[in-house]
Amino acid sequence: MRIRRALATATLGTALAFGALAVPAPTASASDDVFYTTQATKQYTCAKTTCRVKRNLFEGQPLSISCYYVGQSVSGNKIWYYTTTWQYEVWVDGYTPGQHINTGADPKPGIPRC
Repeated sequence: MRIRRALATATLGTALAFGALAVPAPTASASDDVFYTTQATKQYTCAKTTCRVKRNLFEGQPLSISCYYVGQSVSGNKIWYYTTTWQYEVWVDGYTPGQHINTGADPKPGIPRC
């Protein structure tokens, strides 16, 4: 995934330049497969709000999307995306409501179904 490579490269470059591991900037990459949360939301273990929360996401957090899933309706939108994000020095994968990601359309054309 491009976001992982870009953020890993940014982290490695910063670490080499300053002699320490640094957290990459949230806007380290701006390619067509990097999306951002439109509000604070959560990343879940499945496509329902009753599933375990894996991570709290802040507004504007960058993430990559692997695929979409039709799940529980959130504000009238049943599309959930399987996303990957970097936060607190770890990669986290999970389901994020499509309602809270700036995809422009749900499901976003070109993103495969899970």
